[in-house]
Amino acid sequence: MPISDLKKRGIKTISIVGNGPVSKADADMIDKADFVLRFNSAPACGAAGERVDALLLNRARVYMSKRINPVALHRAPEVWVNDIRENGDVDWLFTKECKQSHLGFGPITKARGHLKEFDPFERSNPTTGASIIAEILDVMPEVEIHLFGFTHQGKQHTHDWDAEKLWVDRLCDEGRIRRYLTSGPQVSRSLKGRVEYAFRFLEKRSKHYIYNKLLHSSSSTKKRIFGQDA
Repeated sequence: MPISDLKKRGIKTISIVGNGPVSKADADMIDKADFVLRFNSAPACGAAGERVDALLLNRARVYMSKRINPVALHRAPEVWVNDIRENGDVDWLFTKECKQSHLGFGPITKARGHLKEFDPFERSNPTTGASIIAEILDVMPEVEIHLFGFTHQGKQHTHDWDAEKLWVDRLCDEGRIRRYLTSGPQVSRSLKGRVEYAFRFLEKRSKHYIYNKLLHSSSSTKKRIFGQDA
């Protein structure tokens, strides 16, 4: 388990960066933590802080998405997949380039246990953020957790945003985590950052095309993953 491995590294502070907006006032705090964890498309990487020590994908197939931040992919030394192991082989390039760690569904189960108090009918699936918070609190209760970009809002109707906000509010009140929601101007990429983003995007899409379209057809990739013809 990646979280268990963090204990061996002497990690005392973790910045968890969500996909919501981050103000300029808060952005400088992100890279000061011992470990920086970002999620899925990781839109703020390169604008709100430069570091990413691990990139957590809710589903391995997110790696193929054009929405994912190519700068975060390039910089992340580790990719954690909150998915079953077989889905880690989502495409040939993912398997070739990424040092993968599979969390499985344990963190989701732990998050459901916490959210049940606020969502007794368990109507939704916990977000990636709630899942990893629950995992860290369980495995590393002594670590300081700093949250950025957590607005508890989203378009996905499969998540109970209100329940998660109530849970995180209580954790903040108890002093177990700190959430940064300073108002003011939001971060934006510098010209250098925009150029790097464009370069990494073209690099990733080119590699994706070469590996998955030319060297390995889409049908063979799907057969390899799912055991059936496309």
